[in-house]
Amino acid sequence: MIHAFALEPKLVASWGKREEFRFVHDKFGLGTPRVLLELPAFSKWKNDVYAAAGALDPALSEKDWSRLEEIFKLFAEHRCHRPSSSYDETLAWLENAEGEHARSEFRAIVATDNPRRHSAVVLAQDLGQAKAKLWACEIGATPSRSAAALTAALSPMLGNCTEMHLVDPHFNPEKARFRRVLEALLEVVAESNTSLRVVRVHCDAANLGLAFFEQEAAKMAGGLPNGITIAFSRWTKKQQGGEKLHNRYLLTNIGGVSFGVGLDEGEPSETDDVHLLTREQYRLRWEQYVGPSGAFDCADFPTSVRGTRPFSASARCR
Repeated sequence: MIHAFALEPKLVASWGKREEFRFVHDKFGLGTPRVLLELPAFSKWKNDVYAAAGALDPALSEKDWSRLEEIFKLFAEHRCHRPSSSYDETLAWLENAEGEHARSEFRAIVATDNPRRHSAVVLAQDLGQAKAKLWACEIGATPSRSAAALTAALSPMLGNCTEMHLVDPHFNPEKARFRRVLEALLEVVAESNTSLRVVRVHCDAANLGLAFFEQEAAKMAGGLPNGITIAFSRWTKKQQGGEKLHNRYLLTNIGGVSFGVGLDEGEPSETDDVHLLTREQYRLRWEQYVGPSGAFDCADFPTSVRGTRPFSASARCR
């Protein structure tokens, strides 16, 4: 539910103007379903926006420049960097964007023109209109509780993140319903995301003894994509007050979602509600599970598991 967009520097340069700023200022940043795809790298891309803004006629006012800086802050909150992408300075920005989309698909290219009628290009003049379907992004979904449906709802975020934390207090590596969802999520990551550095499962230590947990987790290696390593953190509630280990989340460096039921498969007739976390919710949950202070006491860190199965995902992430 978080999708990557390549944004033309010449277009973004105009977003400092009051009317444009009012439309786009809440469309990017933590808690939104859109993330900037770095094309080229963020610092170079910003310089290109500055250059384009300086050439605008009429020139931007001081307030316009301030609004443009606010937009940069939103982009900096979460953005998608692809180490495997390349940028050819001899080509126009739009040609580079189209080439990167052909190499590894993302949601859309937002530009001022579409001379080659590329299907992934959304024109600036169409933003917010019904025909700009690629621009519209949902902040919630109600998938069935199957591995395939849950993965389909989450795949855009999985394909764009570099760090991924799955929080389910009841996660149990012995149970096939948990393994199937985890395997499906990581299959998507293996096929489309070469930037992922961290995969960690957070759960309650009260469910299983450490030795048995490690024994069952080790059996997962054959079902997980080759080269991906899963780490585990097992928590207990703080003795004096503190949060209850209850809610389920998928937290990444570009945002997070919450689940009404859990990160496991259910009966064929069951569905779940998956919601994008707001900026405030995300920061709170990230600090509780990933931050240095945390909201729980650490029971143990079970041995990590490295996948050994060749992956064969059939769909690219967008």
